[in-house]
Order: sequence, then C-alpha cells, then structure tokens
Amino acid sequence: FFVSSSVKTNMAKSWGGWAAMLGSNYEAIALFRISLGVMLLIELCSRFQYLHPFYSDSGTLPLKLLLPNSDSLYKAVCMHCYSGSMIYLQLLLSVQVVLAVMLIVGYKTKLASIASWILFLSLTLRNTWLNFILDRYFHYLLFYSMFLPLDGAHAIDAKKYKYDHRETFISPGTIAFKILITWLYWDAGYGKYSDPLQGWTLNAKPLPALDTYVRHTVVARIMYGLLGPAGLRLMTPTVVYAEMFCAPVALLGSLVGNKRVVYATIIGMCFIHIGIAFTMRNTVLLSSVACVAWCIFLPSGVGMDVGFSSESKHNKRVKLQQHDASTWVKRHGISALIIAAFGCGSVWFETLIA
Repeated sequence: FFVSSSVKTNMAKSWGGWAAMLGSNYEAIALFRISLGVMLLIELCSRFQYLHPFYSDSGTLPLKLLLPNSDSLYKAVCMHCYSGSMIYLQLLLSVQVVLAVMLIVGYKTKLASIASWILFLSLTLRNTWLNFILDRYFHYLLFYSMFLPLDGAHAIDAKKYKYDHRETFISPGTIAFKILITWLYWDAGYGKYSDPLQGWTLNAKPLPALDTYVRHTVVARIMYGLLGPAGLRLMTPTVVYAEMFCAPVALLGSLVGNKRVVYATIIGMCFIHIGIAFTMRNTVLLSSVACVAWCIFLPSGVGMDVGFSSESKHNKRVKLQQHDASTWVKRHGISALIIAAFGCGSVWFETLIA
C-alpha cells in the first residue's frame, strides 16, 4: 500500500512525548510477538535432539542424581523433573511448540505467553548446565510478554480490539521492557568500557578485541581482509559506545517524536547483531532474538511506514480512551506489583547475592 506524504506527516506530528518514550503500540507489539514466536519455535524444535542425552533418565543428568540435591520449590516448579521418560519429555516439548505457534498466529496469546514462560523456565531448570545468555533472553522476553496486549494487531484474536493499531499506550509491561533493554545494553557496553585490560579501547595492546573475534567464519575473514587491523581498531570502541547509548538515543528520539532517529538506532543495532551472527559461530539465534527485543521501540505507524497496513483500515477504528492516573493504577496495579517483584528479584540475584 502506498501512503500519502500528508498522512505520514500528520502521524509524525502526533507521535512523541512521554507516552511514546515509555509506551508502545499494537503493531510494534504484534511484530514482537510474531518474531519472538518464530525464534522460540526454532529453539524448541532444536531441543528435541537433546532430550535423550541431557534431560532424560538415560542421559548425563538422571533424576536420581538431580532430585536428592533439590528443594521442594525446585521440584514443584520444574515440571520437567516430574518424569525422566522420553515420552513425557517429548510430550512437554510438543506442548511448548504448540504454544509457540499460538504466539505466532495470535491465538489465546495470554495463555500462550504465560504457559510458554512457565514451561521454558521448567525446561531450563531441568539442566542448568546448559543455560546460556540465549536462555536468559528468552526468559526475560517471555516474562514481559505476559503483560503486553500481544493480540492487538495481526492476530487471530485481534478482532476483539476496536482501537486504532497505531495508538500509543503506556503499561507497566512497556515501561519495564524498555528499562530492561536499556539496562542490558548499557551493562554490556560499560562492561567493555571498564575492561581492566582495555581490550575495547582505541589503544588496546597488543590487539583490540574485534581483531581477535573477527576470525571465526568465512565472512569474518573477508571482513578482516577488507577492514584490516587499522579498521578493526577504529571499530572496536565504536561498538562500546553504540551499546551504551543505543537505547537512550532511541528513547530520546521517541520523546521528541523523531522517527528517523528511532529507526536509525534500531537498524544500526540490528546490523551489529547481524554482523555478529555472520562473523562468530553459533550466534545466529542469539543475534536474532536480540533483534526481536527492539520491536518494542518501533514508533506508531510502523505498519504504514513499511507498507503492510493502510490508512483506510485504521480509520475504521476508534481512538484509545485516555485514562487519568487513578484509573491507570487500578487497571495495571497488579501487573505493576508482579513486574516490580520480578525486577527486584532479578537485581538481587544478579548483583547482591553475588
């Protein structure tokens, strides 16, 4: 569909402010839901081949070795510990696959997101030796997805929503999600910036970090040949500052209503993750999931901007009703408390307990 420049101009003028900075819109969340569901489906399907060696009683960690050292809460939460038979494990994983498909098509998304998070948590608890950053990404994204209107657009259940898909709204889920992404990238960038060996600085000795990383694949070696040691030395600190300030720049762009800044930031970070996927082994799915998280930052009207929705469809829908602070608290109070408890628990686990 072709959208007139006047329509896009009017939309650009109406988007921005604190709502755009802290909130999101139905189309952006729909893109997040679909892409997350696809990534989750790929990950779960790949797990079938590992059930026997790593999760069953015939594998490397049978229940007779795991359960005696586990407390009652662990045994209750980890449904994958209820039985070590292959049939039971295959059944549970098949249920997870069905739930991922439900997320993709937008059917019973509240049920699908809650059940997906619980079962994925259970799966990772069954053998914690296999948990890496990819599992943590899925854990966080699935948790916060439970507090988002995943079926608001481009979903089987979207008909129940009469609101304009472009409307921006704020919820505890959108606020917490954006804080999470901001913190994750700042933490990653600052970790490199404060490296005591100064491997991510312009004057790194003997070699900058990227000079050692960009050697793993054919694409990496081609990149190394094109940029050379000097180019990689210049690029190394660029990655650090990009990670530290990408999310704040995207939030600032949303605040002032500048879509170009937001799109440029999202595209830039996705290019970095795509580069990682091509230049380092076994990082394709991790890089893809990292890109998924940026969907929540997409501005209002993203469907029209990329050409898969039209103005006529949106005109048939009503505007979101604006609520005062007390009404907002009543609607989102419980979810805010759950998210706050989860956030405090995550901070305690990641920092204080260490």
